[in-house]
Amino acid sequence: MKPSSKTTRSGDDFQITLGDGWRRFAFATRDLAFLGTIRRGMEIGALARDETGGYLQVNGDVHRVLNKSRVSAHLRKARERPEPIAAAFHPTQPERAAVSVVIKRRRHVLVPLVHLEALLRQAP
Repeated sequence: MKPSSKTTRSGDDFQITLGDGWRRFAFATRDLAFLGTIRRGMEIGALARDETGGYLQVNGDVHRVLNKSRVSAHLRKARERPEPIAAAFHPTQPERAAVSVVIKRRRHVLVPLVHLEALLRQAP
């Protein structure tokens, strides 16, 4: 039996959040009704519905057509995020952990003088 080369998409990599977050990804236009944001795996963008009833993922000027039945199913369980996501800031100087510095000394090979004298005698 040959292993399948097709990858299966699970429902966990598909998330819709309703609300005003779509403004980060697109500008309002007359022919699209924006519903919120959509995340598909590593891709995120604005979720829009066109005049014909189809769903699109919009990132700037790029419009990607989405599966209508799949988006409709996820819209039924979508939630609205009324408050904006809090920004994460870097810790201040006192909050950072102290850095441990380890200094490793290099080994020095000491050649006994007896061997050096023998080498010098052998040189022409």
